[in-house]
Amino acid sequence: MAEIVKAVILSIFGDEGPVPEIVLINEKDGVRVHKKDSIKDITGELDLGSLLHISMKSVSLLMGEHTYQDGDADVDSIKFFGILPFPDIHMDGLTYFFLIPDMIARGAARASTITILVSDQHKNFFYDYMNELRVLINEQAVKLNRMLSQDEFASIMVDLFKAINEFVDQISYPLSTKRNVKIVFAGLDNSGKTSMILGLEKKYSRMINVQPTKGVNRSQSTILGLTISVWDLGGQQQYRQQYVKDAELYLFDCDLMFYLVDVRDKKRFKESADYYSQILSVLKKFEQNPPVIVCLHKSETNTENDPSTVPVKENVEAVRKLFENASEDFSVKFFETSIFEPYSLISAFSYGLAALSPNRDIFRHQLEKLAKASGAQSIILINEKGLIMSDYSVDEHAGKIFELSAPHFTSLYNNFEQFISGNKKRAIYMLENTYITFHVLEFDAFNIYVLAFVNDKESIDKIEEHLKGFKEDIFNLLNTYF
Repeated sequence: MAEIVKAVILSIFGDEGPVPEIVLINEKDGVRVHKKDSIKDITGELDLGSLLHISMKSVSLLMGEHTYQDGDADVDSIKFFGILPFPDIHMDGLTYFFLIPDMIARGAARASTITILVSDQHKNFFYDYMNELRVLINEQAVKLNRMLSQDEFASIMVDLFKAINEFVDQISYPLSTKRNVKIVFAGLDNSGKTSMILGLEKKYSRMINVQPTKGVNRSQSTILGLTISVWDLGGQQQYRQQYVKDAELYLFDCDLMFYLVDVRDKKRFKESADYYSQILSVLKKFEQNPPVIVCLHKSETNTENDPSTVPVKENVEAVRKLFENASEDFSVKFFETSIFEPYSLISAFSYGLAALSPNRDIFRHQLEKLAKASGAQSIILINEKGLIMSDYSVDEHAGKIFELSAPHFTSLYNNFEQFISGNKKRAIYMLENTYITFHVLEFDAFNIYVLAFVNDKESIDKIEEHLKGFKEDIFNLLNTYF
């Protein structure tokens, strides 16, 4: 199966702009190595024009980083992966963006990329084996810590291509042609799993008198072309034991887990933490490390005059500490959620889905460029269902406030869209001396919303000025968001 990888390309921003420095092409008689001077002799689908386009497109998504251009960047901080489509040649590329230190270059570094190409019919290879491929690339990329000779560059790329082909040869089952994601909702009985799912689906009428889930409830939906299978695991003790015992039926191939804890039921905190640890142990046994979202659920605060007020904040901190200690090496994010605060559910779910996107770093990078070009304090990218696809803020406090309020502005715009006239679909909300701007980016199959938090009217004009370029940058990336 080694022929699944068409080519590996090292691109570097040189005196002539982004150019392919080393190109390795998989052919029937082996891997053919081309250095920069001989690339013009390549014929076929990966000719000089195509290779230049790949280099330009991949490196351009990194360029514009102001700290890099100003020469005061931490080179190690500008490293991220993404999947880029190249529809003209019917290929997709897993691209690693990084900087090679070079004291004689502008910014004392050169923007560079390593791109692995496969045919578009095999792009799920990247999604299925993203973690493994990242490790293989990183093992060789660390050697690119300075400008080298072409022979040295070629040697490193040959080692990378060899490692990738050896890995591909170990794959013993057919590659999937459609990406499906399995999301597991787990937790004790009465922790609120089913109600959270119904809240996310906006099926509020069914949230009244929700009965305990018996066994497993499965449902499917599609978001941005991604097929999502939701597994709602009933939390009664007999079912929990079954899930752990027959984990290969219930927990295997879990791509994302939401674990809910009722923060008002203090007596069951330890029981819940023990069950949580059992699930993580099973995932670790399967050598799976999905993102985990711990929902500190039912965290709405009662009024001070309510005699049944529970010290929610104290409980939240206690649960957080308990579950942090149990999380070991897993990537865990905590959210305070409540069905009475629907946007808290959306924020948690959005974060989980974004964690599944191989292009999350690229989208954030594009939002950062837009924010710095316009002077915005925060920018958020949202789809039509109100899910936050990516965000950028100059500080954590501003980002948190804007993240929680963004879905409200989306809902407000949707309610009043019919009254907006003109070619520009936008809305501007004024809050004392600050502004919330809402812009609609129209694509053929869907719309994407850009919300920005700015301090003056000049920034609003600057956002409008740069939106066209931003839309062009993310257009193809949306096809590989999931």
